[in-house]
Amino acid sequence: MMKNSSNAAHRPDSLAGIVAAFEGISNGYTMLNCPIGCKIPLGYTSNVLSSHFTPVDSLSFADFYFGQNRLPCTFTDEQDFVYGAEEKIRQVVQLLDSKRYGLIGVINHSGTALIGDDLFRIIQASAVKTRTMVVDSSGFTGTYADGFKTGVIKILERLAKKPNVTVPCSVNLIGPTVFHYNWKNDVHELKRMLRVLGIDTVSVICAGETICNLDRVGEAALNLVVYEEYGDSIAYFLKKEYGTPSIGLDMSAPFGLGASEAWFTAVSDFFHLSPKPVVLASKHVRMKCYPELSRLSNLNNTLQGVPFAVFGDSSQLAPLVAFLHEYLGMYPAVVGIREVGSYSYDSLKKYLSTNSLETLVMVNPDQYEIIDALNEHVPPLVFGSDIEAHLSMMLAELPVFIPVSFPLYEHVLLTRCPLLGFNGVLTIVESIINSFKRYQLTKNDFLP
Repeated sequence: MMKNSSNAAHRPDSLAGIVAAFEGISNGYTMLNCPIGCKIPLGYTSNVLSSHFTPVDSLSFADFYFGQNRLPCTFTDEQDFVYGAEEKIRQVVQLLDSKRYGLIGVINHSGTALIGDDLFRIIQASAVKTRTMVVDSSGFTGTYADGFKTGVIKILERLAKKPNVTVPCSVNLIGPTVFHYNWKNDVHELKRMLRVLGIDTVSVICAGETICNLDRVGEAALNLVVYEEYGDSIAYFLKKEYGTPSIGLDMSAPFGLGASEAWFTAVSDFFHLSPKPVVLASKHVRMKCYPELSRLSNLNNTLQGVPFAVFGDSSQLAPLVAFLHEYLGMYPAVVGIREVGSYSYDSLKKYLSTNSLETLVMVNPDQYEIIDALNEHVPPLVFGSDIEAHLSMMLAELPVFIPVSFPLYEHVLLTRCPLLGFNGVLTIVESIINSFKRYQLTKNDFLP
């Protein structure tokens, strides 16, 4: 029986991944060579990008922006598919060149790639002064992680310079993207903890950095892969180009206490630094969480054995499931995996097997599989993206939803509340306690 994939449009694909790589450069800009019909599915992408950047004068881009100030397209039509879209491509590129960005990324959509326009020649003939890169490929059938890695490697091949020196005790962070939920706060938390250890961050590759930072990626002494699915081939590329070693490909992302302790300790060990700051940070978090968890337990509202469902990428889910089960005593009833990393996926399966957990594990489930799983297991708490949030609203018994993964369409983040690292533990525990109390109130239980 063929699976229904009508919710696929809500999941960022490889085209969105390549866009994320270019838009992850803070002084970069991206344009699409595509028809309007190919632009519309990327409306979510444009809206997210608009929230990350200072708005420009949208009136000067009225012909390309549909009221959005990022990600213009060329509006190719039937005539362009016959005679070519050279004039439209030149017009958009020259318009962007007048805005004095640091880099313009020109992406050929799979449909317009059939026209056969020579984008490289057209850009050269446009006489633009801004550095311009072209991704001329119709291979946009992969995942979001695939597209991001492809885009980043193309960018690094063009921009990264051979280093004259290696900066002692310095790292690149690889894996966060501008579409990841809460990515700015997570990057801030990772940088903060690295500074406490005495480690400098050269670049967060294609996640809010400037071109100058990307020029210097070869100067880092170590590459730290945060998310395996989004960083493995990038780490291999940097190892081949600059001989830079990496950490994180065979470790869980720093979600929860145990994974954060292991991740930061591995970094400090690599540089022969004292792990004492890691121990102190973990102790501080435990001391803050214990009173509230103890109080919750004393009110007969213990989290012990409470089933939950969680949806996201395997590098996120493997440590998150372990943390929720080991530290809070909760039971993983349903796990839905989108992007799959080989190490983290195997680690998750091994953990569930070792602990004799009869968890339903779904890889890239469609909406009907998700609804069936939630109806069968009825978890009070659901962790995930807006996809799961909306599907949860269709259930007979409504769970409490906690956002942890993307896409999230209208979720505003103004406070410094990360999900990664030790301060991320506080965010997660706080969200769970408050959400669980709300759930109990809906069940008409008494809470003082």
